[in-house]
Amino acid sequence: MLRQLAGQLTGVFEHPEADDAVRERLFPRAYLDPTEEDAETEWQRFVHPDLVSQRLEALDLLVKTLPAEAIRGGRVEARLDEEQEAAWLGVLNDARLALGTRLGVTEDQDFDDIHADDPRFDAWSVYAWLTSLQGELVRVLLG
Repeated sequence: MLRQLAGQLTGVFEHPEADDAVRERLFPRAYLDPTEEDAETEWQRFVHPDLVSQRLEALDLLVKTLPAEAIRGGRVEARLDEEQEAAWLGVLNDARLALGTRLGVTEDQDFDDIHADDPRFDAWSVYAWLTSLQGELVRVLLG
């Protein structure tokens, strides 16, 4: 699942012509004041490529550190160094933001309110799983 999500995020990062809500959520404007369009254009030109590059590197690192097979009763276990931990946290956050944007997630929504016959149920399940995985990684890192 993480490999598939990484591939989808790579597509979002590598195709800047896709002007959609996900890209806006992952790369918010630096200047919200509409009179600062010139400053926003400069920021986009100078900073945005580095942000994209960093995110692509994190995706690559996550994929490289994913275990090839399950261990411990079907579970997957990965041992990560600090750089890899940061990459995983960033990718998990980006995946949740992207999927959450597509699903229209709000603070008021509860996964328990989504029924199995909802056409978005599978996507909501992935969102819930990503949330759990990210929380578990944070818990482990905090000791």
